[in-house]
Amino acid sequence: MVKNPAAQDPGPTVAAAIELLIRQGYDSTPVEELADAAGISRSTFFRKFGSKEDMVFADHERILARVEADLGDSTVDPLTAVAEAARMVFDQHVRNRETSLLRNQLLHQVPALRDRELVTTHRYERSFRRHLQSTLPEADREYATVAFAAGVVAVHNRVLRHWLQDAERGSDDRLDRTMASRLGRELRAVVNIFRPALFPSAVPEPRRPAVLVTVLEPGVATEEILEAVREALA
Repeated sequence: MVKNPAAQDPGPTVAAAIELLIRQGYDSTPVEELADAAGISRSTFFRKFGSKEDMVFADHERILARVEADLGDSTVDPLTAVAEAARMVFDQHVRNRETSLLRNQLLHQVPALRDRELVTTHRYERSFRRHLQSTLPEADREYATVAFAAGVVAVHNRVLRHWLQDAERGSDDRLDRTMASRLGRELRAVVNIFRPALFPSAVPEPRRPAVLVTVLEPGVATEEILEAVREALA
């Protein structure tokens, strides 16, 4: 298992190659030209990525390895661990904005690549399901774990699609924070829905009065203040 997948981030290498595919066409661009765009040799391209299609989804391989590592090292309850992993996946897409936006543009041009994207989505779902089935107190909740894993992936993908659509029109840190907060709220909602089914004997903790302190930059818009408060109270 890769313990430091971030060190293998293909970064600008993949972004430059995907941009070439968008300009010239997926089927019309040979691997030699992709290697040149990425600043590597043809043999290095095959060694690093394996194929043209694998190159397009190279960062997903890195993120999946990170998901496996984080879940394996997690010390929180299984439902929270899966939700945190999904949040990490979103953060990785935001952090690698250029690659995420270019790949989304390419997928609109090449419908055949969407099948590969669907396969990748199932791999995230499978990783979440395996973690749940190996860590939950009872092993006879197969259907609930399947539903929870699918729900987490569905919510993540929905928020990610909204972020991609908005980011294509021009993105800033405020958009990133807003969408990350929305994802956090929705994932917590999914956890709260499934927790009684997956932890039926758990006694809910009584709600206690909360003291909320929020520190924001001067001149912050009212909606950002409300978003910060909602995030803290969720």
